[in-house]
Amino acid sequence: MFVFFFIMGYTKLFSSINLWRVNSGRLFRYCSSVGSTSECKATAEKRTKNEAQDTNTEGNKSGLVIGVYEDKDKFELTPVAEEINQRSGGKICGYLNELSCQLKLGKAFVVTDVVPEFGPVAISSLGKKNPGYNTLEELDETRENVRVMVGAGVRALCERGCARVSVCAAGVPDAAAEAAHLAAWRFDEFKSSTDRHQEVQLSLHGSEGQEEWDTGVVYGQSQNWARYLTDMPPNKMTPVDFAQTALDTLCPLGVHVTAHERSWLEAQRMRGVLAVAAGSCEAPLFLECTWRGADNPPVLLAADGLTFDCGGLCLRSARDMHGARSVAGAAVVLAVIRTLAILKVPIHVRAVIPLCEQLVSGHCLKPGDVLPALNGLHMQVEDTDLESQLLLADALVYGQAMYKPSLVIDVASLAPVGASCACACVFTNSEHVCRGARDAGARTGDRLWRLPLWDYYRRQVRDDPSVDLRNKGSGTATICKGAAFLKHFVCGEWLHVDTSGVRAGGAVYLRAGRAAGRPARTIAAFLTDAALADKTDTHTDSHADTPRNS
Repeated sequence: MFVFFFIMGYTKLFSSINLWRVNSGRLFRYCSSVGSTSECKATAEKRTKNEAQDTNTEGNKSGLVIGVYEDKDKFELTPVAEEINQRSGGKICGYLNELSCQLKLGKAFVVTDVVPEFGPVAISSLGKKNPGYNTLEELDETRENVRVMVGAGVRALCERGCARVSVCAAGVPDAAAEAAHLAAWRFDEFKSSTDRHQEVQLSLHGSEGQEEWDTGVVYGQSQNWARYLTDMPPNKMTPVDFAQTALDTLCPLGVHVTAHERSWLEAQRMRGVLAVAAGSCEAPLFLECTWRGADNPPVLLAADGLTFDCGGLCLRSARDMHGARSVAGAAVVLAVIRTLAILKVPIHVRAVIPLCEQLVSGHCLKPGDVLPALNGLHMQVEDTDLESQLLLADALVYGQAMYKPSLVIDVASLAPVGASCACACVFTNSEHVCRGARDAGARTGDRLWRLPLWDYYRRQVRDDPSVDLRNKGSGTATICKGAAFLKHFVCGEWLHVDTSGVRAGGAVYLRAGRAAGRPARTIAAFLTDAALADKTDTHTDSHADTPRNS
């Protein structure tokens, strides 16, 4: 029996469960996760085992994505493409002769008269065969080319109205599954039923590699959940709504979720969070999530959860105001926890997420205000639009004091504009953490780029003799100064992941202009690698300590 304890003042958050009220206004919920965990796992791993036959009716088509390798002026078929080519009497090769000058990596062409089992067939390029790891690009191009191929093919078939799409995995089923689900996903939550696109059923062509495909499905669907949370409009995703969604999704997976209300924040003296939230009528919350897949010291995940950010008195422009939500970091953290929970990764993770809105009112944060942090440092507010530092300062100190983590990872946007949509910027004080995160990014295709955490930037946020820290500081390197600011609130190994440049688009299989949910897959893969490495080391040590018979 799992027991979930919530400190909330809002019955809205628990509209679908039984509640018992006690004197202090606290709410208790007791629920059993027996059956629900397996139910969620079955939903996450749902697949179409038998490919449905094509009815060739509009809106009910079955499509197939096949890949071909480029070899200078020639094409080489994958095993699946070769099978379809033989069954069609050589039609695939005939089409390739016609498309030879146009078919390049990232391009897909749809043909409709290949085999009777399928309607449209998307022929998509895989680029060169087995390019391997590109050191200069810091990218596993074999895996990424499969994602690009599958993404282009699935997008092309979705535009044709296919209800079911079967995918050629080209030897990398997990990467193919990730790209298929990322490419097929659309945010049409507020479209009328007549204009809404139907959900596409995705499956692996053939049975080989089904387990790896299922793992990729979890990674892709979790990132899509982060995209959904980020894309929701602010009046539909308030702090309470965000906490409700986390509860509904993570609770059945065995994740322990706690939401704290304003009175708890005041008791903890989280002045930074309270000051940022002071201008809004929506009360702030502090969300905690725990996945306990192992009994070792936890990894602490922290994120800023601004469901709307107008910039405060340092008001943003009307153009920047649209979509002004810094909840992307919080969405990524929840997506990581969902992935770990469904795959039952043997790792202990704690997440701390302050949730609030920043708006303008007579009570809002003002430039020049000085706020005390939980560790005793005083922070001067020079720019109210750089509020993420203030939120994370309290969250990081609280999380480390409570849980004594072995590693701290925070995910946030510390600048209005990032370095590039090609990668997320990272800062770390640990070489082996940097290597592990970079390797995970090379494998997932969602790369990380390390920026300097030099003392030069620390001096730029400490050069006012009247206060300990400035949230803007001198100089122009906003992201570097933000990381230097956060370093004052961390002790031990630490990784900051900045999402400023990766909040939208960035790949063929991610729709431009919509939330990207990056880099959720990279962080989840990094933590999975760390958990498995720790498990292997523990197993090796136990064998080494076992006395051998003489």
